[in-house]
Amino acid sequence: MRKNKWGFPLASLLLTAGISSEVYAFPMFGKQTGLDCTACHMQHEPKLNTAGRRFAASGMTESLHANDANGSGMDLNPSLMFKSMYEETWDKPTSSGLVSTTTPTAGGEWSIPKTASLLLGGRLGENAGALLNLSYKDVEANSIGGKVVYARGIENGYIGAALYSSSSFGPFSGMEFYNTGLYKPLRTFDIKKLSNAFQASEIGTGGATGAQIYFDSDKVFVDNGHLFATIGAFAPAQDNVDMELSNNVLPFARIAYEYALGDFDLILGGFGIVGGSKVSSSEPLSIERETYGVDFQMEGVIAEKSVSLVLSKVLRNKVTYTGRGSNLLDPEEYSNLDNEAFSIEGEINIIPELGFKAAYMTFDDLYAYPNAVVGKPTGSDYQANHVNVKDIDHAFTVGVDYSFKAYLPMKVAIEHSWAKPTLERVKDYRDFLVSLNILY
Repeated sequence: MRKNKWGFPLASLLLTAGISSEVYAFPMFGKQTGLDCTACHMQHEPKLNTAGRRFAASGMTESLHANDANGSGMDLNPSLMFKSMYEETWDKPTSSGLVSTTTPTAGGEWSIPKTASLLLGGRLGENAGALLNLSYKDVEANSIGGKVVYARGIENGYIGAALYSSSSFGPFSGMEFYNTGLYKPLRTFDIKKLSNAFQASEIGTGGATGAQIYFDSDKVFVDNGHLFATIGAFAPAQDNVDMELSNNVLPFARIAYEYALGDFDLILGGFGIVGGSKVSSSEPLSIERETYGVDFQMEGVIAEKSVSLVLSKVLRNKVTYTGRGSNLLDPEEYSNLDNEAFSIEGEINIIPELGFKAAYMTFDDLYAYPNAVVGKPTGSDYQANHVNVKDIDHAFTVGVDYSFKAYLPMKVAIEHSWAKPTLERVKDYRDFLVSLNILY
């Protein structure tokens, strides 16, 4: 439904600032806080630890220069990110279940760069921070988007509000800092749709423009307990090209409780997105959504080795488009959804710079594809070709991350996935990926 993100209204741009797929890992925040990246990141960037989550909850206001004499209290710095990638797939099906040799990655594809982002972000003042992002993307449209956060300190934490707009990072882009994939950048694997339930279900991704308020505090219920809670509303787009944003506002809520147990932090959370309505075929395009899920995260140290474990469960994810143009939506990208999924992801760092990771995922596509779609293949063959094609009995993904510095901070990730579809006529398929992130 998005056409060209360079058309995002200037007024909205002035109210928001940007997000990048590696936004929390940028050296601009190290310059602002005086801390090494490992102070706020666990294992490999951009995954956040407790200190990183606290910095995010502060609205990015923590700064070495906050009290400089004759200073304004503002501390904004630029950063650049380049992400290059090689990806190759074998026997990966299309939505009809047929293997396509014309898919760019079928014979291997280089993207140099895959993404290039220019960011400006940090502290605006005592209680406000912002980020601005301009991104070039090899496959998707170029994008501009961002967020601004107001945060006020309370006895053991922060209360705040965020305004945000993102072309691809989903409804929780304003304030979500757990590494479960609910917010697209904070995940374990680049091969996200075969390793993470929230990404496979298209919950933690996609265009979103919204606002939310949040509460983040230590010593809740017990001294070593921590509570994060937020409510808000968003429209699933960045512009009015295909749907009126003001008529498609969906409420959402998120809660997570963190408990420190010995050398481990245990985090249990849940979320919901419920709202919208169905309309007649003569009315403007409208969306109705009912989405629920739960997640669990464990992070800590075993035998002086950093370890993490993430469980993500989609209980229900039903998205329905109605109104003018709903029968012309691209079934490959913007389509009705009805799915459930479950994933487990884990990583262990043998040394601080080197981590090995693995994931297991199942996916159940419950959507009853129609027999006929205007402008698309019609008749019973359409339904027969699509039903259960996306179902995955199981997918296994393994990988390795290596962080290093060669003049600039860099990270290399190597990943390989094996997927076994539920439908017998769909072949087992594989995905192999190598990515290089360069930060400045």
